[in-house]
Amino acid sequence: MSGGSAQRGLRLIFRRGLISSFCMGFTSGVPLMVGLTLVQGWLTEAGVDLKAIGALALTGLPYSLKFLWAPWLDYYSPPLAGILGRRRGWIAVSQFGVAMGLLALAAVEPRNLTAIAVAVLFTSFASATQDAVVDAYRRDDLPDEELGVGSAYYVWGYRLGTMIVSGGGLILAARLGWPSVFRCVALLMLAGPLTLLFSPEPTVERPPAPAGLVNTLVVPLKDFFQRPAPILILSFIFFYKFGDQLATSLGTAFYIKRGYTTTEIGLLVKGFGVWATLAGAMLGGWAVLKYGVRRCLWVFGFYQMVTILGFAALCYMPVHPLSLGLVVSQENFSAGAGTSAFIAFMTAQTNRNFSATQYALLSALMALPRTVLSAPAGVLAEWLGWPGFFFLSTALALPAFFILYSLCKRGVFSHEHS
Repeated sequence: MSGGSAQRGLRLIFRRGLISSFCMGFTSGVPLMVGLTLVQGWLTEAGVDLKAIGALALTGLPYSLKFLWAPWLDYYSPPLAGILGRRRGWIAVSQFGVAMGLLALAAVEPRNLTAIAVAVLFTSFASATQDAVVDAYRRDDLPDEELGVGSAYYVWGYRLGTMIVSGGGLILAARLGWPSVFRCVALLMLAGPLTLLFSPEPTVERPPAPAGLVNTLVVPLKDFFQRPAPILILSFIFFYKFGDQLATSLGTAFYIKRGYTTTEIGLLVKGFGVWATLAGAMLGGWAVLKYGVRRCLWVFGFYQMVTILGFAALCYMPVHPLSLGLVVSQENFSAGAGTSAFIAFMTAQTNRNFSATQYALLSALMALPRTVLSAPAGVLAEWLGWPGFFFLSTALALPAFFILYSLCKRGVFSHEHS
């Protein structure tokens, strides 16, 4: 690499916009793992029925419904907008809500499932709102040519947040107890306001708010549906992570029932495994720059599907840290690479004028399988057995490839080099 190329590479790596994407990804990843990992582990240790734990996954519905209130994030300003601006103001408000929800969760007894459900639901609502604004901020802040790299930075931050919360939380739970863990997670949200200190408000011109509540939602959606193959795009986004999300929806419960301790899960699954995800995200971001989104979606999607079978293999492997580390590292590496390409694809499908609403719709579809399928996942696992459950998850990854083929035929990727 020439000296000039090296300098340009360093300038890209340390660009302020990319650093902001990383830090905002971190605060987005922190609350996600509370419901998916910490509460799941907490209730499993407390002896709560597996079906009840699976049903609590419905508290993640705000991640799939956030497009319903995202238009107000595009058009209207929060009380702090005079100081921080519209995007940064909503980010600060949502992060405060996440912290309050976590502190409420710390005060609840594990047998009070109703109170737990309410606390997790509130945290999910605030977290989903944060995600919608952070995604819009990244779309507004980064130029088009940096969306792939920005997605990788976001995934890095996001996975670091999940690693610290899930891995560190499981390890600390054995030493400090679960209430202290939830309070520590709330403190991590302080990273959000610190990020806003060096992340300026984007200067994108906003269209005036349309008259009427219905039009507030309709106008940005109408803009999206005027693009080529909108239904295929939405179908692809729904199915691309379908199998992977179902397979990992009961991950913590599966590992515990296989005989692994929370410390082993924290170190290997939520620690080492996340480093594999970060490595995959780095590969994914580089590959998107070099080969384009289309090729990366094909290659990494197939890799994601194959690695799901590792969970089925784990059912027959000895309960040993090496077995767990091998399976988890492969699955997480493929997931990180696939997510970088997937986020770059979704971001490119939005209009900057309506980025919060449109990206919220797309990311809500991405999260829908994780939320809806997690509820009956416990029933499926008991009915099919763990191996059958993971074979089914692998099969459910197949529809995405047929849809991707159709998208290629419709010219959705015609702007990319072949």
